[in-house]
Amino acid sequence: MRRRPTAPVPSAGTARRGCPRWAGNVVMLLAGACFIPMWYFLSLYMQGELHYGALATGAGFLPHTLVGIAAARLAPAVMQHTGPRTLIMGSALLSAAGFVWQSRIETGSGYLEGLLGPAVVMSAGMGLLITPITTTVTSGIPEQDAGAASGLMNATRQIGGALGLAALVTLTATTAGTAASYRAVFLTIAAVCTGVAALALTLPAPHGQDER
Repeated sequence: MRRRPTAPVPSAGTARRGCPRWAGNVVMLLAGACFIPMWYFLSLYMQGELHYGALATGAGFLPHTLVGIAAARLAPAVMQHTGPRTLIMGSALLSAAGFVWQSRIETGSGYLEGLLGPAVVMSAGMGLLITPITTTVTSGIPEQDAGAASGLMNATRQIGGALGLAALVTLTATTAGTAASYRAVFLTIAAVCTGVAALALTLPAPHGQDER
């Protein structure tokens, strides 16, 4: 049994490759901080305000899931025409628009008027966003380091989600369950998505690709 790895994860060579890797992982960190808390707060709304049970809450997330999957499948084709950096910017701004729309929710809003429309917009942005970030982070990585780079990116997204959820729960601690709390949460997430779009300007084009 080996007690110590023969090379660090990620390797020093991967770390030295610089800006695309680390700027891309910062973008992924912020994306995780936006999208992972979304599920928590929407679950809170459906169960606390709409009085949905566990099964109905899960069904309420079907539009988010289906639109996200469809957008993710579409992302490679869109990226061929726009380039990764432009798609990151566009999809982050699309998500921001969805979260601004979601921030208009009231404690008396029903599912159709309060959740369904924003679900389509922000989930489309979410689905389109992940593929170009992944391309940016892993572009030019040697085959032997690809797994480490991908693992680091996934860990970064989960860490971002944990930090984002902790920050948003703290932000709304005194107003939890009110319209003001949901407004604050979704407007904050929209602002972070806008920051992701701005940060995308600092990303170089992935190895061997030109931005349109």
